[in-house]
Amino acid sequence: MKVIPFEEAKQFWADKVKLSPGEFGKLSAEAKVRAFAVSGIAKGDELNTVYNAINKALTDGTPFSDFQRDCATIFEKRGWTGQRAWRVDNIFRTNIQTAYNVGRYQQMMEETDFLPYWMYDAVNDSRTRPTHLAMDGKVFPANSPFWEKWYPPNGFRCRCSVQPLTRGQVERRGLQVETEDPTNTPVFPVDPRTGLTSPVPVQLLPDPGFGYHPGKVVYGGIVDGALSSEGKYRDLPGLPTAADLGLRKLQNIRPAEVGKIDAGHLLPRGLSDEQYLQEFRQRYGNEKVLTDPLGEAAILSERAFQIYKEPGAPVEWKFHKLGHGESIPLIGEMIEDPLEIWLVPQQRESGQVRLSKRYIAAWKTEDKERVAGLAAFDVDKGVFSGVSAFTPKVVKQGEEKWDVSYAERQRHGVLLYRKKKEL
Repeated sequence: MKVIPFEEAKQFWADKVKLSPGEFGKLSAEAKVRAFAVSGIAKGDELNTVYNAINKALTDGTPFSDFQRDCATIFEKRGWTGQRAWRVDNIFRTNIQTAYNVGRYQQMMEETDFLPYWMYDAVNDSRTRPTHLAMDGKVFPANSPFWEKWYPPNGFRCRCSVQPLTRGQVERRGLQVETEDPTNTPVFPVDPRTGLTSPVPVQLLPDPGFGYHPGKVVYGGIVDGALSSEGKYRDLPGLPTAADLGLRKLQNIRPAEVGKIDAGHLLPRGLSDEQYLQEFRQRYGNEKVLTDPLGEAAILSERAFQIYKEPGAPVEWKFHKLGHGESIPLIGEMIEDPLEIWLVPQQRESGQVRLSKRYIAAWKTEDKERVAGLAAFDVDKGVFSGVSAFTPKVVKQGEEKWDVSYAERQRHGVLLYRKKKEL
């Protein structure tokens, strides 16, 4: 398999989050599009080698044989040779095809005024699955709900793709634009080698675990033929919580498990934005790369304290919000020595999914009152970049108090790290 590089596919791959198989397995099918893992290979040098070999194919157009060679030691160590060599092909083809189809989706989204119809295109050889073969040549409008389940790949090692069409092409070819979704209806597959129709029907469904739209997961839905950026990201519902994992609430964590906090170490409330910004820069510069307990980089920059983070947006700061400006001296500790690190899948109404990393820190005051710290990081060009960091506070009866409950509500998702088991 020879790879033809293009920018959208490369950018999609660059934003992948590398996970262990166990962490990856806890994500929803949609969230897995944003992550990379290989069954039987833990996070570390070996996973990086496989990731980089696929990246090389997408970036330089290197073929499958180069991927096999670059990762040969890793695959041989696991016995993925001979009859088990299909696993190597699966890793390469599934990831490459996903990157291609996701990247192509972005291109096609920008062309829907001129190319308003999409045609499902299967390979039509002896390796083509009957359900995928049954979809071959079907044409639907680009914004049809049909693509929510059938935008390829629709299974491991799936080679299907989508071809955009003009109205004229549809008419000249005599193609029929479908209006009814055929999903889950029985079909009698035709053998591409013999042309014979099977007497046994199969249900028309994508392969298990592939009934979602990977392009929409990355780029969202189609709005007036342009990329959609509407709507806020919200945590996916039903994520496992700290309570589900049997962890104590932050308020009840034993004093021996957390460090001490000196109120004098925090900055005073009421400083100007310029003063808080200067305090930040003295400690971290305009930007500083911190290393968390997982050995992964987290970029802390002034962006974490900007209210509006979109390019070209006016610069407004949130230092004045309770617990934000005051907590600047603690941010480095939140990242480098947290109590927990959580990976949280989030989604927009348009369908886009991202993976957010949350660092939960905890301390106790001299009188053993609990204090929580929360730092949130999102993937930005393949690296986790800070979007917020503070020690939550509330005002009760005219008095500022630490708000441990706010950080408690953020403890859900995939638990990547915990500093110490409970006593």
